[in-house]
Amino acid sequence: MSSIVNTSEVLPVLTAAGVAGQPVRDAMGFLTTAIADHCRPRPKGGRGEHTRFVAFGLAGLLSQPRFFHHDGVAETVAWCVGWLEDHQVDHGWPEVLGLDDTSLHQTALVVHALAQLRDTLHELGPGLRLADGIDTSSLLERVQPLISHGVHGLLYHRRPSGSWGWRTYVDTDPSPSKTALCLLAFCAVVEGNGPSGEPAYEDVPRETGGVHGQVQAKRLSEAVTEAGQWLLRNHPRWETFVEDDKDVQGTAWEHMAYALCTQAAIRSGASPRDARLSKAWRLMNDLWDAEAGMWNEPGAPGKRATIRAAYYTVSAYREAQRSLVRLGLRDDEPAADGVSGEVRITSTVFAPDRTLLLSAPDRDAAVECVLSERLFDLVKTVHAGPGEGLSTETIASALFVAPSSVPKYIQRLNQAVSSAFGGVPVRLLIASTVEGASGYRLASED
Repeated sequence: MSSIVNTSEVLPVLTAAGVAGQPVRDAMGFLTTAIADHCRPRPKGGRGEHTRFVAFGLAGLLSQPRFFHHDGVAETVAWCVGWLEDHQVDHGWPEVLGLDDTSLHQTALVVHALAQLRDTLHELGPGLRLADGIDTSSLLERVQPLISHGVHGLLYHRRPSGSWGWRTYVDTDPSPSKTALCLLAFCAVVEGNGPSGEPAYEDVPRETGGVHGQVQAKRLSEAVTEAGQWLLRNHPRWETFVEDDKDVQGTAWEHMAYALCTQAAIRSGASPRDARLSKAWRLMNDLWDAEAGMWNEPGAPGKRATIRAAYYTVSAYREAQRSLVRLGLRDDEPAADGVSGEVRITSTVFAPDRTLLLSAPDRDAAVECVLSERLFDLVKTVHAGPGEGLSTETIASALFVAPSSVPKYIQRLNQAVSSAFGGVPVRLLIASTVEGASGYRLASED
């Protein structure tokens, strides 16, 4: 029996493997017809009015944005948006229609997919006709309120520890998997850009934790940082485990927590080489089944290679690859290596009007480098820290940005410094390892 969930999980794996063409077209064609059919009530020939069919189906369609103009894709995406408009509950979306309880799992997936849709619509440009009665601007106007609705619901259920529970409205144990899902959803929301490159989401302090009676004001970027820190502190709870989700009705559902939480921790700013992720990486390596060409699920009797295990594992590996690219590292390169032929800064002095006075060998006078307020604050933050540097999480918290944004600011800073030196290779801040976590320090501390 064909599955929307499995099909949507396979598509990113195919992309990672460089597979395109007919298999992808067939999968997209299946999703365009299956989503609405699956969502019909069982007595009417469907598989039940489950939010997961829409959440996964929408994510699958958006995993291949180049197919957005293919037959039925835009119409199906618009249908999904309409379904989500019609079936929202107080703090998000339920597992299945008829239940008033918000599902953290489905709401996080919906918010993540809607953020992807928002970004795709921005990239296509305003006023572009997609199908009869559907254009990018009108669809975007419908998507934005749904994102806000889902974000509000997820924040409402956030706990003071930075985690989320495995169920809503009741006091349950914290759930590593649902914490990871909410973290990834928030990252998708805050990291997107508008049509002119501006942030697509205004990351201002918002009320969080209302369900527990302890309301706090948090930016999404702060919630991401604190969720990532919670996952790393509690890594023994998920690094070798799957997590059963009893909220999902109609099927036995397990989250591959060892891979999902690894992906989320890295997305929040942790280094892929963080020692707290080592057991999870070893497990993923050990679960590879060369005969099946996929990954097994841990704990299963015998060998059970599954699409879900492959999807979660590939997602974790791809997140690690993106992180290493942002850090400018290769797998075989130490974190603090220098760059051949690079000018070495020997001292940094703060001057008025966001100006740095930078000294280097073979320079008769200090070089002036004028920075934006954010980049100037970045230098001050690291300069005021210990000689070994500050972790990415600490820098993100000080600047009120997402940890995943820190490498971008480091890159912009070093580009500005290089320009001040006439374009020669020079870095003011370099990558370092701080207490086993990724971070940055002043190059002049060498």
